[in-house]
Amino acid sequence: MTQPRMSAGRSSLAIALNQYYTGPRPGIALTISAVALIAAVAIGVAHVVMLGQSGMAIADGQRTMRTLHKYNAALEVWRQMAVIPEKDVQFPAQKRLRDSIATALRNDIQTLQSQTTDATNARLLGSVLTDLQSGGAEKTPALDLGANGRAAMIVLAAREDSALFRAAQKYQRSQFFAALLIGLTVIASASLIFPMAWAYVRFKRGIPPGV
Repeated sequence: MTQPRMSAGRSSLAIALNQYYTGPRPGIALTISAVALIAAVAIGVAHVVMLGQSGMAIADGQRTMRTLHKYNAALEVWRQMAVIPEKDVQFPAQKRLRDSIATALRNDIQTLQSQTTDATNARLLGSVLTDLQSGGAEKTPALDLGANGRAAMIVLAAREDSALFRAAQKYQRSQFFAALLIGLTVIASASLIFPMAWAYVRFKRGIPPGV
């Protein structure tokens, strides 16, 4: 004689969903939640990548701007010293300081020029190098000495400032992805997790269905 099978006990969550759940149909809610979470993962990855790229670009831009400001200040000091004719230099230390500034600037700018991948920036740095090699006031009129280099440094600073502004704009756009990520997470939670959790809490607290 066949023994009747015992019916499996229903879990408290199943009972809670059966008696208290008032959200969308579980199948529809699960589909919405899954789609939202998949989209959130994809957007989250894009956000992290874009945020990292923007952060690196901003850090590089700030570092380059500080370097250009330092070079520009040194170039102006050299120019002020170089406009003095050799016969008017009173102390040998002045000449050594002037020449050491020019040498250090040439080395630094040559290094920067070799590292840049922008042809326009490389050409502008070349203009600065040409001025540093002009030979001083004995070969170049005082008004013209360092003028091309100064103009080139101004253009370089403006180009780097523009690049820094574009990086900041890209960083701001990445914040839109962060907001979208949060919105998709809320949709996934509101469509499935919150209604299920609320039904389970009401069941555990013994609140009558429909109240």
